[in-house]
Amino acid sequence: MKTLGFLGAGRLAQMLAPKAAKAGWKVILSNSRSPDTLVDLVQSIEGDASAATPADMIDKADIVILAIRWPQITAATSGLPWNGKIVIDATNNRLGPKPEDFIDIGNVLSSDVVAGHVPGARLVKAFNHEPIPVFAQALPPQGDAKVLFLAGSDAGANARVAGLMRDLGAEPIDLGPIDQGGKLIAMGGPLTNKFKLYSPAEAKAAIEAAP
Repeated sequence: MKTLGFLGAGRLAQMLAPKAAKAGWKVILSNSRSPDTLVDLVQSIEGDASAATPADMIDKADIVILAIRWPQITAATSGLPWNGKIVIDATNNRLGPKPEDFIDIGNVLSSDVVAGHVPGARLVKAFNHEPIPVFAQALPPQGDAKVLFLAGSDAGANARVAGLMRDLGAEPIDLGPIDQGGKLIAMGGPLTNKFKLYSPAEAKAAIEAAP
């Protein structure tokens, strides 16, 4: 069985973990407190779900999702065994949906900042290009609007994340290396915040039109 780990148990984890479990993945949740604080969430998930410490979760997971808010990145990732692990960067440098929630990180790509906190990880940018409620409503897809984007510089890691997306019923589109394709789905990128998932044809047109 494939295992999906979550660092963080907030809105993204609460939305995605049940969907992954229903799709046949084993899910392991973790947070900054203790596995005991996740008992209710684990019991609410239909399928193979459990809670663990972050280190134990990372050790057991095939893929780890950073399901944390931007201000938590430093503390949540520190001292953990990231080397060689496939890690999905689902973060955005903001606190919420309002313009004033933007966190200025200068002229750098947010995934470059994240990469510095997960040394040796095989980082893939994904599950960040729309607000969480869009993913909640659109997965599994209803009809042809089913594209999920990803970007990463490790082809093997990209393929594994694409497989997760297919298991969720979505159509993955690999945008290429994280320092190139990742710009299309970083906060404010041309493929972000459409408040829906694209159909494959719409995605192709949007990519061709992107600067």
